[in-house]
Amino acid sequence: MSLIEQQVERTLDRFLDGLRSRAGETGFVPFAIALPDSAPLVVGTDPKVTVRLGSMAAVRHLINPSMNRLGEAYVEGDIDVEGRIDDILALGERLSTTDEDGKRRGPLPAAWSRLHNRRLDKAAVQYHYDVSNDFYASWLDRAMVYSCAYFRTGAETLEQAQTGKLDLICRKLRLAPGQRLLDVGCGWGGLVIYAAENYGVDAVGITLSEQQFELACQRVKEAGLADRVEIRRQDYRDVVDGPFDRISSVGMFEHVGLKNLGTYFSTLNRLLAADGLVMNHGITSSDPDSR
Repeated sequence: MSLIEQQVERTLDRFLDGLRSRAGETGFVPFAIALPDSAPLVVGTDPKVTVRLGSMAAVRHLINPSMNRLGEAYVEGDIDVEGRIDDILALGERLSTTDEDGKRRGPLPAAWSRLHNRRLDKAAVQYHYDVSNDFYASWLDRAMVYSCAYFRTGAETLEQAQTGKLDLICRKLRLAPGQRLLDVGCGWGGLVIYAAENYGVDAVGITLSEQQFELACQRVKEAGLADRVEIRRQDYRDVVDGPFDRISSVGMFEHVGLKNLGTYFSTLNRLLAADGLVMNHGITSSDPDSR
């Protein structure tokens, strides 16, 4: 065994010893780490999850991990996991709140919970959406409309269903020429462009993604709508130029976090005209403790 491998092994042993000392805590998920050419390392009794490492080098993903880093390691094939999905997620969060010595950094969050503040929200959006525009263009419709589509009959193409979704949103909002529309989480600009072209509104779309912002601005310019559609790289909490006659938020609500819902809705209310309408679309959660 090389010196580097010995150091990795010592680091892993220290990390696991710290976790073993907490094996009796409420919510702890017993697990095993399967290393190449060696017996599994067990933490707790009767492991519910097995984490398989493709090499000793993959140990680095378990030291000071985050949910993003563990997810990347899984996607890249450095680690594999076996077990029930709820146990796997609970273990991932346990590990992501643990330091190199196996000690907890802070209170263990509820299953699949996430902390939210401006910095973390921006980082999460950029991590998710700034992979590349080409990546999303390879499987979204031509307008790159994100979130669910509206298949009214089931015979529509993806592009037709996404256009149907945009039109349904516009009709729900009762858009009319001259109104001012704010789209919170505008993605690549599909809704604001469609609403301006087909319903005659003046629109503002906001996103935290650098690549979404750049492509949306380009598309607005190409559509000849630069005088009626503005794309901003901006947090919804920083919008101050209300009122807006209509506000849409499609597929952004679920990223706000339970503790921030009051701020979210009060901000939309502050920006809305007295006789205005809000259309809020979100994927709901079955976990009332989600943060």
